[in-house]
Amino acid sequence: MATNAYYQPDDREWVQNRKFEPSSRYRDSIDLDLIQVTNDDEDWTYVACENALPCNDCDCIAPHVDSIFIAVNGACRGNGHANAKAAVGVFFGRRSTYNQSVLLDQSHVTNQIAELKAGILALEQAKEIADSDYLVKGMTEWVFKWETNGYKTAKRKLVENAKLFQELRALVGDLNTSNAEVLFWRVPREMNKEADELANQAFDG
Repeated sequence: MATNAYYQPDDREWVQNRKFEPSSRYRDSIDLDLIQVTNDDEDWTYVACENALPCNDCDCIAPHVDSIFIAVNGACRGNGHANAKAAVGVFFGRRSTYNQSVLLDQSHVTNQIAELKAGILALEQAKEIADSDYLVKGMTEWVFKWETNGYKTAKRKLVENAKLFQELRALVGDLNTSNAEVLFWRVPREMNKEADELANQAFDG
């Protein structure tokens, strides 16, 4: 999974559902790997410009230098068992000092909790600098309904992991106040290798 946060020019309308959708921004035939522009000399993975064409020499697309991707992953070993352990990985760029590999120390962990914690850690990092369907759907579809009904299910029970979603929502709000838009993109697993590796590194200490 990846989050995308970038500065909002005064004349730009923000995306209401917070989804980063390549199909609506780029031509249909674009290679998704080209959307993420990396540079070994930079801390960041940039968002490719929607209107630029790949370079004939390197096949790269010119990036928006004010738009970055943050890849996140949550992993849980022994999911569903009392002795389960979870870790998170956050990837900004190949040489970024903001990359994180963290073993969670709480007693009760699940895959979903790890995914949400990864998103929270990423946005906390993003706040300093101004491959989960659960995180993306939660923050782009479900959370809008939850905010109107007090984070309750149809059976009037508290939504599972409601506090974590509320924490994510607050961080998104903080970044919006700083003129940074936050979008969520559910990427294919093969495109999230770096964040996955960072999450699993935490298990091995």
